[in-house]
Amino acid sequence: MENIMTTLKELKKLIFSLKIRRKKSERNNTTTTIHLHGSNGFYIGLKLIFWRKRRRVFSFISAISGCLLLLLFSSVYFPPPTANNLFLPRHSSVRHVVNVREALEYNFEAMFQVPASGGNLGRDLWSWSQSTFYYGCSNASKTFQTANRKKLPDRYLLIATSGGLNQQRTGIIDAVVAAYILNATLVIPRLDQQSYWKDTSCFAEIFDVNWFISYLSRDVEIIKELPPKGGKAWIPRTIRVPRKCDPTCYETRVLPVLNRTQAVELTKFDYRLSNRLDTELQKLRCRVNYHALRFTDPILKMGKLLVERMKMKAKHFIALHLRFEPDMLAFSGCYYGGGDKERAELGAIRKRWKTLHASNPEKVRRKGKCPLTPEEVGLMLRALGFGSDVHIYVASGDVYGGEESLAPLKGLFPNFHSKQTIATKEELAQFSSFSGRMAALDYIVCDETDVFVANNNGNMARMLAGRRRYFGHKPTIRPNARKLYKLFLDRNNMTWEEFSSRVRTYQIGFMGEPNEMKPGKGEFHENPDSCLCQARGIETIEEKNRKDAVEMSDEYQSIEDPDWIDVDYLYKIEEFIFSFYEVANRHTEHNSSGIQTCHSAVMAVDTTLLRPPERSSVLSLLSACKYTRIIFALEEDKIHSATRAQ
Repeated sequence: MENIMTTLKELKKLIFSLKIRRKKSERNNTTTTIHLHGSNGFYIGLKLIFWRKRRRVFSFISAISGCLLLLLFSSVYFPPPTANNLFLPRHSSVRHVVNVREALEYNFEAMFQVPASGGNLGRDLWSWSQSTFYYGCSNASKTFQTANRKKLPDRYLLIATSGGLNQQRTGIIDAVVAAYILNATLVIPRLDQQSYWKDTSCFAEIFDVNWFISYLSRDVEIIKELPPKGGKAWIPRTIRVPRKCDPTCYETRVLPVLNRTQAVELTKFDYRLSNRLDTELQKLRCRVNYHALRFTDPILKMGKLLVERMKMKAKHFIALHLRFEPDMLAFSGCYYGGGDKERAELGAIRKRWKTLHASNPEKVRRKGKCPLTPEEVGLMLRALGFGSDVHIYVASGDVYGGEESLAPLKGLFPNFHSKQTIATKEELAQFSSFSGRMAALDYIVCDETDVFVANNNGNMARMLAGRRRYFGHKPTIRPNARKLYKLFLDRNNMTWEEFSSRVRTYQIGFMGEPNEMKPGKGEFHENPDSCLCQARGIETIEEKNRKDAVEMSDEYQSIEDPDWIDVDYLYKIEEFIFSFYEVANRHTEHNSSGIQTCHSAVMAVDTTLLRPPERSSVLSLLSACKYTRIIFALEEDKIHSATRAQ
């Protein structure tokens, strides 16, 4: 009996989902005037009422008829409107229709109830079962030439990095590889002190410079500063290489100048090295990123303290990198509904980047390049199974909109923490004036957390995604923003069950699982496939499932939603499912020996034309029907109908 009632509930949810989708399609297909469009919405509203109150439909029709008779009586016994009535609002009928539509939309919103619990998804939210079969491997092979055999004397490469801490980190990593390609000695890179953040920190104030030099001594010779030339200061020749410059590019553009001048500085050095290099150079990248670049002791100590305090609050916690600062939003060119005030404020900030073209917010959002709002992040996490009792550490700067923007996220996850709430001002004093050092603290917490979440695909999100893959494939959730943005826009037109199901479907391939991304896919810093090894002789249980996930991930990244909605077809599906529900509701127990199975009946509908969540719901019913034998009631009804017809 319990199985039957569960099946009935699933059927009711599916019917409601199909009805809402058909109604949305009907509204979208209406291209007439505002009045007609509103009338269509009114018509949809009436149909929804009829379906819910179908047993009272005759009473409702009688009431409408009575109103019409009353109006006819009034028109006979009362004079026509005078000239004063001409000053009534011209669009009162339209306003009435709008009110009806608003009431209908409110009814839809009432159906979108976000639960406090994340539900039971049947899997561990805090780890991957297959992660133990993979490990980071970046040691050089025997054929890799060491620095003492490869380096040429009196050749010095200097680097001027660009951007924030994690963007500069990419430059430092690639600088070591560039020095190896050019057979040059690398001078400790110069950090960007002129960018938006105005951080005056040097390399040695954020990273352990002595460890950096000693760890890489076999790969590249590194010195702290350029030696004088002939007793005088040496002014190197400055060059800017194009982005994604490969080894041949460096050998043709930089090497001839380096041979002549002996010292070259590469400026604005961020993403100036090709994403695709041979395996040995990629492994060198990994040695720099995951082993040589270590924060200074004060930063490490404070970062570990923050992690310990979070673990004292809960066994597991989420670290969320929330990039929703004014500069991030201005650079992205996105719009979040703040009107002229938002456009003016973010537009003024955007002018600081003189190379940026005029933004097209809708186009940017369609491409999935807009950071999720705090509320959208909260809804995504709840749909993925994280309940309101989960503790969240939020790594962010000054969020645009302040507490008003954060309120929905805090409402969903009240256990909300940050550096400022779990550490004292005195403890943070030596870091708080330097954005790079504060970002380093967040980096440590986000690296050590059980689950890392980002609302964007920026530098820190990519760097941490790669690092967490390298050190054990820890869950790392990044939003499939190109798919999710449509879902967030339409969320009030569906049930929570449908919303959460679609979120989980869209996030396949964006959760940090082993083999989630194909080799060579994305930036190397986020997918260091050359440095990821699998334990030999072990065939993992879910290998096929992960391959399917990879294929599905690629599909979702490259294909937009087709125009699925055919109203007539949805009517047919709806009628079929509803009839199935009606019969199932009448026959709670049935022992028929009929041979027709639930599978053949439900699959009479072409489920390939359904969206994945609806198709999943239909297919899940197949299994339930095998045990409840509801389908035999359908068979019996067909027999009775045939007998009556005879």
